[in-house]
Amino acid sequence: MTSDRWHDLFYFFGRYGITLFFLAFIYLILRKKIRAFLCILLAMGVAGVVDFLIYMFWQRPRPFISHSDLVSKIYGTSASLGSFPSSHTYIAFAIATSIFLYGHRRLGSVLFVLAILVAMGRIGLGLHYPSDVVGGIILGILSGVAVYYMVRGWEKRDPEV
Repeated sequence: MTSDRWHDLFYFFGRYGITLFFLAFIYLILRKKIRAFLCILLAMGVAGVVDFLIYMFWQRPRPFISHSDLVSKIYGTSASLGSFPSSHTYIAFAIATSIFLYGHRRLGSVLFVLAILVAMGRIGLGLHYPSDVVGGIILGILSGVAVYYMVRGWEKRDPEV
């Protein structure tokens, strides 16, 4: 693959790949899988709160700021937001984890592959360091697992939830 094609692949998944995950929302709503949808929303919320707490105490600049001589800024990217963890990555992995654990194994597996491509794209575009993406992966998976067990616990106590 030529470097232009790699750049195009990184650009697509790094900038727009996250939108593919929101198509899963439409699928879940059309299939009336409201509990799985709730699990996704809560997992993203939990990860978002953890991300905000990290941001309050540690604001690492993005690679295109710290290494502006090596990495050019992508048009429309906010420099004011911290680099760690990658929010695109934790959102993608929280969604993939929630869907996978909720019994939609095929869709969850596809979303994990797409989540990896999103994470690679964020690095390839110079928007995040590899450690930002690893932090996002861990945060997304942990929030998806934690919320899954929380929602399952609610279901056992009150099956009509």
